[in-house]
Amino acid sequence: MVDDAGKAPSNEPVKVDRRRIAVERSQGTQRRQRMAFAIISLLLLVVAGIMVAGYVIIFVLPPQQLVVRVNDVEYTRGDMVKLLRLRQATLETIGQTFRSSDDVFQALQLIVENEIISQSSAKLGLSVTREELDDRIRGIMVPSADQALGKSEDQIQREFAEMYGQYLNTTQVTEDEHRALVQRALLREKVRQLVGDSVPTIDEQVYLHRIVMHNQDEVDTMITNLTDSIGDDKSAANIRGIFKIVVREFSRDPDNVQSGGEVGWLPIGVDEDYERAFFDLEIGELSAPVPNIDNPQNLYFFMLSDRADSHPVSERNKDVLKTGALQVWLNEERVNHDVYAVFNSEIYGWILNELRISTTITPTAVPDSPFRGLPGF
Repeated sequence: MVDDAGKAPSNEPVKVDRRRIAVERSQGTQRRQRMAFAIISLLLLVVAGIMVAGYVIIFVLPPQQLVVRVNDVEYTRGDMVKLLRLRQATLETIGQTFRSSDDVFQALQLIVENEIISQSSAKLGLSVTREELDDRIRGIMVPSADQALGKSEDQIQREFAEMYGQYLNTTQVTEDEHRALVQRALLREKVRQLVGDSVPTIDEQVYLHRIVMHNQDEVDTMITNLTDSIGDDKSAANIRGIFKIVVREFSRDPDNVQSGGEVGWLPIGVDEDYERAFFDLEIGELSAPVPNIDNPQNLYFFMLSDRADSHPVSERNKDVLKTGALQVWLNEERVNHDVYAVFNSEIYGWILNELRISTTITPTAVPDSPFRGLPGF
């Protein structure tokens, strides 16, 4: 047979370019490897991105999220945690217990109120000097007089520095942050003293007695015993003597028993939660039962043994009235400031987790709204 060109077909095998095939295979393998590496790298980047995003969402963003703003000054969740850590450390130092449900809300209110005070202090002509700030911090941290006996000033200074350093380390607050908080507390006290000048030194007052009972106690027996024993003798001496006897027999509160039920002279404004129940009572008249606000299963019964239109206000009561005057001033001053506050169960739970506190209490959301007054930090 011949082909179209008239030539006989060749019986030699077709030569294969093995080098070219090897190169092509190598190039194909390299492409697949590069593609696999690119896919793996992309997956690793995605995983890393997810991890970074999760870290940012869980650990970075929450502390920076806004909780309070007073005019142009903002406070975050992290700022609240720092204040609460200081509160925890302070309470532990004096042997008291941190109450999460109360202290968290108090921290929120203190941030708002102290910032209002800080921004209003200039127009009131008030400021805190560096010396005052140093003295306050040193007064809290230095060893007591008994502990300082026989120690040199250098040794006392070393102990102060050590104690202060431990305190800052425990609370995870920097020295500048702590000084700023103490400075606001000092300003708050100065404003309290300033507005407290309006508190009267002499005022109408009543001499109050109180008995604490459980709502399942023999209330009727107590009432009969007390009123029959006082009878028609409404003198202060008779009422006080009889009330002490009845308190010792029926009261459920050890402190109430120890005091004989005597609260003492009170002007209006010192016991605002209950004064409507007792201030207008007649001498020797027993009040209706009043549930304890903090523990409704306990009942308060009030009685007056004396009343005076003008009686000197005790230093203790004057101090309470000054705090009340501060709250009135804060309520009035608040309208002059742009205040925003947000608080809900999610923020509350996050803060407790940061403080390593567990609770079953779920607070209701708190929008931008006025806050009740609190004592200074």
